[in-house]
Amino acid sequence: MSATNGPRDGLLLVAAFASGAAALAYEMLWTRMLALSLGSETVGVLAGLAGYFAGLALGAALLHDRTLRARDPARLFVVLELVAAGFAVVSPHLLQLLARVLPAWLGPLAAAGGTAALAASTAVAAAVLALGAAPLGASLAALVEARRRTWPSDHDGRGLGRIYGANTLGAALAALVSIHVVFPALGYAVGAALAAGAGLAAALTLRAWSSRVSSGMSPAIAAPVSPDTSPPAPADAVSHAPEDMSRAPALSLSSPAAAAVVGASRDPDPDLLREPWLLDLVSFGTGLTGIGLQVVGVRVLGQHLENTIYTFAHILAAYLLATGVGAVVYQRVAPRAVAGRPATVTAALLWLLGLLVVPAAVVLAHAPELLQMLAPEAAGLGRAALAELAVATLVFAPTALVLGALLSHVIGLAAATGRGVGRTYAWNALGCAAAPFVFGLLAIPRLGYADAFYAVLYAYLALFAAFGWFRRFAPVKLIGGVLVGVALTAAGPRSLVLAASDDGWVRREERQTLHGLVAVSERPGPGGAPLRRLQIGKLFRMGGAAGFGEQRMGQVCSLLSHASGPEGPIPKALYLGLGTGSTMGGALAVPHAAAEGVELVPEIVELLPQFADINHDLAKRPEVALHAADARRYLAAAPTSYNLVVADLFHPGQAGASALFAREHFAAARDHLRPGGLMCQWLPLYQLDEADVRTIVRTFLDVFPETYAFLGIYNAQNPALALVGRAPDPAAGQLRLDAARLAADTAKLRNIVDPRDLLASYVMGPDELTAWSDGAPRNTDLAPEIAFQAARVAYRDDRTLGAHNLAAILQRAVPAPAALLAGSGAEALAAAAQPFTAAARHYLAGEIARGELADLSSMSWETAEHFVRAYEADPEFAPARGALYTIARKNQTLAAKILPRMLARTPDEPRVYEAYLLHLRAAGDESAYKQLRDEAAAKFPGAPLP
Repeated sequence: MSATNGPRDGLLLVAAFASGAAALAYEMLWTRMLALSLGSETVGVLAGLAGYFAGLALGAALLHDRTLRARDPARLFVVLELVAAGFAVVSPHLLQLLARVLPAWLGPLAAAGGTAALAASTAVAAAVLALGAAPLGASLAALVEARRRTWPSDHDGRGLGRIYGANTLGAALAALVSIHVVFPALGYAVGAALAAGAGLAAALTLRAWSSRVSSGMSPAIAAPVSPDTSPPAPADAVSHAPEDMSRAPALSLSSPAAAAVVGASRDPDPDLLREPWLLDLVSFGTGLTGIGLQVVGVRVLGQHLENTIYTFAHILAAYLLATGVGAVVYQRVAPRAVAGRPATVTAALLWLLGLLVVPAAVVLAHAPELLQMLAPEAAGLGRAALAELAVATLVFAPTALVLGALLSHVIGLAAATGRGVGRTYAWNALGCAAAPFVFGLLAIPRLGYADAFYAVLYAYLALFAAFGWFRRFAPVKLIGGVLVGVALTAAGPRSLVLAASDDGWVRREERQTLHGLVAVSERPGPGGAPLRRLQIGKLFRMGGAAGFGEQRMGQVCSLLSHASGPEGPIPKALYLGLGTGSTMGGALAVPHAAAEGVELVPEIVELLPQFADINHDLAKRPEVALHAADARRYLAAAPTSYNLVVADLFHPGQAGASALFAREHFAAARDHLRPGGLMCQWLPLYQLDEADVRTIVRTFLDVFPETYAFLGIYNAQNPALALVGRAPDPAAGQLRLDAARLAADTAKLRNIVDPRDLLASYVMGPDELTAWSDGAPRNTDLAPEIAFQAARVAYRDDRTLGAHNLAAILQRAVPAPAALLAGSGAEALAAAAQPFTAAARHYLAGEIARGELADLSSMSWETAEHFVRAYEADPEFAPARGALYTIARKNQTLAAKILPRMLARTPDEPRVYEAYLLHLRAAGDESAYKQLRDEAAAKFPGAPLP
């Protein structure tokens, strides 16, 4: 029976596969839920990832000796898997509790404090995950030790490559199944229990394997002793298998047996196994570089990918799949490739890993074209997922294949020393833990994407040179290998900035960050003044105009707060999400005593002065404090309370953004509001389907039963809806807006110049919102509906979403109730707002019917009539008036129907006469033209007429 392919390995491989699947599902759950406590900014994300790997390293190191001394390592594996599974079952609830208390302990800016904050956050993550990650870190070592004792004749550990491969392939499958099936369908709490079931299955399977192997073995070998004191292996060790797990020999590193079991006669120095620290160095270095390649590569790809919760699962699955295949392939070719030269193979694989970084960079540079070819826009989740998997495979698979082979090789050599693989695996996990800091926090900001990516190549070459030097390879070969690797970078791309500026836009400044490419572009605007735009990757563009819509959105919230709050400026407000700063800047046109702004990406805060013309010089205003921090954690940790909290538009499909629409986040906002204070949550109706909007509405209503909905701008392509929730106030039963204060405030604004305009944007109150959202699920930390559903919507790229959602809202819309207004002039304002509101609704119906039609000359009468009805309802509604004049100028047929009705509605409006006269003259109707001109001359004596 072969040591590498005996049938006794079958159940063991199943156990390894199930263990890998469980561990990966745990990782995805734990790192996502830790972000709720540590934040989604750079430090928080890195700390969560590093904390998980640090937990693995801790467990592998601390339990190393215990694994070697264990009477039955299979039983130890069972215990470790059960401990990890038990922690997994309770972890969602534990991490949810931690998200409520930890931010306050760390403070609102904990993750923006540099190295000290990074160390503190990582320590917290490692401590929290210790009960779960540490057993996982030791379980692979226990599995390897169990097999080593069963097959002492497998001297070079080739059979262990199968264990590592099966474990990694299980993880690859779990990366896809957990994110596409388990967590969306069951939520995190039940999903964690199912993942724990996989860990339990691994434990039971290995127990069955152990029993089967022990019952079929013949007695031969003495019980194990400490690896530091054990004697050389007996001469007949290769021909017998132990009676049970407790009777395998452990080889002394100081004895010839440790080196003799693996032939190294063809290496320059045959003493590789006498210096196991070199294997630990390689293990640490490959952990550092392997994760480092992912950190930089994912950021480069992120410029063109959707960056949803699915995106990262696809990349991880591709990487793990290739690593597992590499391990399995290595096991097949090892007898021929390794025979007599383990150090040579190690050095060659390190060198090859370095060289493969360059073709990976070449593929990255062409990723946009590949993605577009494989999955054009609006391809849907299925095709987009395959495209992301394909591109990730092309980028990462070659290096991952070689890395899988190298790690299997190193694990096998470490096992052959008789000292176990726990410490070697611990060094690998420690390298993985360090990688996010070295490459994410240091390399990317300082070197940029391309040089940070090539830094992985240089790290591999350094490992190759160091290993080769201590293994006494010829210096000329080492120097030549390094020079070849460095020279090869000349064939790679010089830049990995993939998001180019659009035609007509010139890039003014760019920052290559861990959160993506952040760039400022400009082009000449009306009157010669430059228009500037903020771009984040390929998908997100903000600004590029006068910022009217964003400023208006900010003013909707600040007007409501000021009109319903105490006299004087708004005492204190918090704005979550800044972008160009135009929303917050527009809101500050209504006086504030103090305002805080929070933005996730530090570079965006630094670039705010570039948009001073549309954010009203936000960065220099004395009443404003700006912070780079995670919005959710900042709010949860804030030591003060607010009169107004405004959450700007967040892309709901982005990884991590769904937490900003969770019930727990809304509850934190409520708890930080003063009595009667307002939470204004903006929803991008063009990035959500109706089911998702209803989910968010129902979730919001759970926390704020008194909620009102307002539209941001009169636009059907990119509409935004504000959910305005009011904190309970014993002194006032419901929201009341002071009519006189509204009139005074709007008189000073440029975006909302009339209180009727604000009231016209009102669409629903608590009753209507409750009826609309009835039956929808809630979005919570443990059941993050939006994280999965909105991500699916993002892949569809459905440009009709905005119009569809707006139509659904208008079907249920009601006018602002008169009871909403109070004070002097309330009745008159309520009456005046009715026709203005009717005009707004007709106008929006026209915008919905218009769709993406840009050429107004081809507009149908059925569509144009909506705008006419808006004008007839209230001629002072400016958007309808402007649209009608444009349509009449471009379409003479429609002008013949539009202008008579406009004239009938406003017979004393000179501009209507002017437009009508121009139409009649263009139509050649001299008689009607002369008659109307005489009428206009009599009405407006001395006025210039066409």
